[in-house]
Amino acid sequence: MLQLIKLIKADIMKLKSTQMIWMHLYIPLLGLIIFLGYYSVTPWSSFGKISVYLQVLCIVFPVLIAIITSMVADQEYTAGGFQNILISSEPKYLTFTSKLILFLLLGTLSTILAVMGFYIGYSFIENNIYPININLAVVGILIGSNVFLYIIHFFLSFRFSKGVSIGVGIAESLASALFLTGMGDGRWPFIPSSWSIRFVESLLMKYQNVGSIFIDPDLYLGVIIAIVATILSFVTMSVWFTRWEGNKLEE
Repeated sequence: MLQLIKLIKADIMKLKSTQMIWMHLYIPLLGLIIFLGYYSVTPWSSFGKISVYLQVLCIVFPVLIAIITSMVADQEYTAGGFQNILISSEPKYLTFTSKLILFLLLGTLSTILAVMGFYIGYSFIENNIYPININLAVVGILIGSNVFLYIIHFFLSFRFSKGVSIGVGIAESLASALFLTGMGDGRWPFIPSSWSIRFVESLLMKYQNVGSIFIDPDLYLGVIIAIVATILSFVTMSVWFTRWEGNKLEE
């Protein structure tokens, strides 16, 4: 545990010379300004405004994850062809774990800013129809549902290239938008990028229809698949990283 803490501190020091920490502040703040400014003049219903904002958050997450992880991979590759991260810990997977923890923490802070900032800002425009506990639940869903994507994109960025990682991220964002429609019924639990948007929509709909017995028939399957896939992906990535020798397939 002590070694892991030291690795996280070292990763924080590395990020201080980059824009990655600031990106986790600038991007949600920019989104807040755009959406709150637009919502102050648009005649949409409160449910429609809040739902669309949260849907957009879910849709852009895969692309942002791809960009962030590819920047980390490029930084490590430029610093010494990945050799620094391969010799900085024993066992080696602790290095990957420290980076994953750090970016999950940054992602959590960024998500809290995006969701709770919207909750506070929207309260000055109209009465907020969702209480603070629902918004906090949304934060938990967004982070928990995207741990799998962080792990996958770390692999794509380190093993292949930023082009591959970002390309997959764009495809995932498009899939999450498409699978929010009827096209995703019965299929979305098997598409990781659609987990967050479906879970959030289920939460909002259930709150709006208190007492209703309706529940997305695929919801429980989606939760089980998400949990199992996330655990397996972390174990698989840890094993792969331990055996990895720094080889990278260039663009």
